[in-house]
Amino acid sequence: MDKAGTSGGIRGKMLLFAAFLIVCFNLRTGFDSPDPLLGTIERDMGLSLENSGLFALLPVFVLGVAAPISPRVARRMTPWKIIFWFQLLAVAGIFWRSWDGVAGLYGGMVLMGLGMGIAGAAIPGLIKHQFPDRASAMMGVYSAMIGVGSAAASGLSVPLSNMLGGWRFGLGIWIIPILLGMLVWGAYFLRHPDGVFQNDPAASGRSLLRSGKAWQVTVFYLSRVGAAYFFYTWIPIFLRQRGMSYEDAGFILSVAMFAQLPATLSAHVLEKAMGGRGLLIVMAMALAALSCWGILYLPLDWAVWMAILFGLATGTVFSRGMALMVERARTPSESIRLSGMSQGIGFTMGALLSLLFTSFLHQGGSFLPFCLVYTLFCVLGMVSGRMSSRPCCGCTLWMKSYYTPFLSYPEADDIF
Repeated sequence: MDKAGTSGGIRGKMLLFAAFLIVCFNLRTGFDSPDPLLGTIERDMGLSLENSGLFALLPVFVLGVAAPISPRVARRMTPWKIIFWFQLLAVAGIFWRSWDGVAGLYGGMVLMGLGMGIAGAAIPGLIKHQFPDRASAMMGVYSAMIGVGSAAASGLSVPLSNMLGGWRFGLGIWIIPILLGMLVWGAYFLRHPDGVFQNDPAASGRSLLRSGKAWQVTVFYLSRVGAAYFFYTWIPIFLRQRGMSYEDAGFILSVAMFAQLPATLSAHVLEKAMGGRGLLIVMAMALAALSCWGILYLPLDWAVWMAILFGLATGTVFSRGMALMVERARTPSESIRLSGMSQGIGFTMGALLSLLFTSFLHQGGSFLPFCLVYTLFCVLGMVSGRMSSRPCCGCTLWMKSYYTPFLSYPEADDIF
């Protein structure tokens, strides 16, 4: 693999790492900043409950539509340029969303989602090229910075709106860190324009839809998205039914989100210590399911501790799931294609399945159906995560003896 992109000395590598951190930080801020302001936006724009629900759902579906576009764009444009120019599209979307009427509210969200979705799906390919020996660790950093950005956007949007004079400014202010990231990103790559070249032979290889390994990664991503969307939609409702205030229920969610951060950064180290990713994913998914039951059935005094365990588990799952996109592919182009497929199908189908199961739940009813559905998502993640973690090239006798009683596998080979 061409490693020219890793050149440039210590200063160049530091600039690249700083640009990478800022870009990853910005990937979800535009999506998460409206959530705390949704009530204010509803009143100001005269939105109905159905329209506000559609506005809240748009990010998931737009990301699902945008991700498969990235591999097609990568045939004509190097990943660093994809990330640069499509962030500019996201800036235009945020500006439109903040300063137009209802059409801008929805249209801007779609435009921003396309920009960030296409840019985000290209990042695994760039990591595969720029950090070939540290890809797993860098995907952990990638996951952590997304979490930091989400938490910052959720926590600061209301104070910023109050300080700046309205929700439009509170949403529009997130243009600034995106432009800063573009500035640092462009400063590095204009001096070191190495990328995945257009004539990469893997860019037009066999369809991923015929790859069993690609489908394993995709189903794992689908289970993660579905479980997360399902959890964060219903847990605040159920906690209020258990007697918590709005503020306390929101605090529990914040604890779960912040607990993800140390897990995303340390998961690759824990994986090495445990001797493999598959077992770590199974244990993390099991812990997520158990802590979900604990939040709803143990005394409320335990809710914070259960939320911490939940965050540690889901942060580990997110980090290791994203790492699969670079480690299950041989080249940067293959990584972009796998990222596009897994995120595209994962976001759309995960959200749709979550909505389907949500339709069977009733506020004021038992928590049992919710916990059973969440556990079902986790079991699906355990199986697909363990399968997708199997090495692509070869298999030890121990792993064969482990898997044989449960599942039948073809001989291991490359994805493509």
